[in-house]
Amino acid sequence: MTRYRAFVPYLLVVFATLFISLSGPLGRLANLDPPFVIFIRSCIGVVSLYVLNIFFGNEKIELKFRDKSLVLTGVIMTIHWVLFFYSLKYGTVAVAAVSVFTYPLQTLFIESLIKRKFPDKMYIFSGVLVVLGVWLLNPQFDVHYQYFWGIIWGLLAGTFLAVRNILSKNILERYTPLNTYFNQVLIASCLLFPFAWRETFDAMAEQWVPLLLLGLLTTSLGHMLMMKSLKHFSAGEVGLMVSGQPVSAIIFGYFLLGEVPGNMVYFGAFFILIAVILSFIKISPDKS
Repeated sequence: MTRYRAFVPYLLVVFATLFISLSGPLGRLANLDPPFVIFIRSCIGVVSLYVLNIFFGNEKIELKFRDKSLVLTGVIMTIHWVLFFYSLKYGTVAVAAVSVFTYPLQTLFIESLIKRKFPDKMYIFSGVLVVLGVWLLNPQFDVHYQYFWGIIWGLLAGTFLAVRNILSKNILERYTPLNTYFNQVLIASCLLFPFAWRETFDAMAEQWVPLLLLGLLTTSLGHMLMMKSLKHFSAGEVGLMVSGQPVSAIIFGYFLLGEVPGNMVYFGAFFILIAVILSFIKISPDKS
């Protein structure tokens, strides 16, 4: 039994990867104003997290708006979500997903600066593979390239995700994953309330299925599992292990949207997948 429990932290990461990787395809299916989509998914996320806790968790949920560091992570997470959906708007699922997953390398270097120590050589090598995968999307980094701004917004979204995960790691020492994430999602819904009227009711009604799935699968289950995984791994290690999300996002994008990536995207995804495999080999839980 103890042997099987050792795999639980890894399973948290695996399922978090699958659920969160649906965010891109579902966001493209919704095809609505990005801040509006994030507002709706946040509202659904708040309700579903509360309901799921009643039936499965029975944990006391408390509002922690007086905790400035927690509020800050909520603001940063909101910016990350909005930037990622703008990346989807200007690019494709593949472009956005591969671009945003430079964040593991960004996370490792930020954590190294904070801890004042040099990153493990294997982590650096894995991060370089991830960056190489992004570079293959646009080798000349041409501003006139069709998906240039999709790549830019994706890279920035990755930066904010890296910072959010690092700060959340410290917050999880004080609060449970559910309370931490519930407050972050609630903050996102409050911040984006002014965008609630950016789309008509008819437009929202036409896209209720992807919006609902965004709130339930990615906002509630996916990110909640990722927050729980931060109890076992460092933010940088989690970032490297979930770098397989672009690969699964490309697969979901093909089946849900019929998007067929170009050859360079396949090469980029290949390097990222190698980085994920190396990370799983190197990382063991509860050592950070």
